Amino acid sequence: MFVQKKSTTLTPGEAELLGLFWQNGPLTLSQTHEIYTAGSGTPALQTIQTRLNRMVTKKLLRREGSFPAVYSSTIDKENTRGVYFDLIEELAGNDIAPLLMHLSEKRSLTAEEIKALEKILHKNRNN
Repeated sequence: MFVQKKSTTLTPGEAELLGLFWQNGPLTLSQTHEIYTAGSGTPALQTIQTRLNRMVTKKLLRREGSFPAVYSSTIDKENTRGVYFDLIEELAGNDIAPLLMHLSEKRSLTAEEIKALEKILHKNRNN
């Protein structure tokens, strides 16, 4: 399986599309559009096609067959961790507190997540 290079930038839209492939497996353009838009039709099919083609160029997806082409992820979810961190760092800069606040307001943190955050805080206080 393709190993994600650190230099490849993963946009939020690409991350969302990758999530569809991780959840559903290989998909055609029409299937991807239907799932992504949940029947709303927005964004347009051509927009999704452009995004998928860019992701193929970046080697995030592979395209097989001619009509209908089937797209699948070239990377496992676990291999994107560094790319997500790069994106978060780019968005948050040196101020991660607002990002963490926003994430914790979106949903309740699990006991495991709270324990992990406490461990990080303890480690950073002692350094």
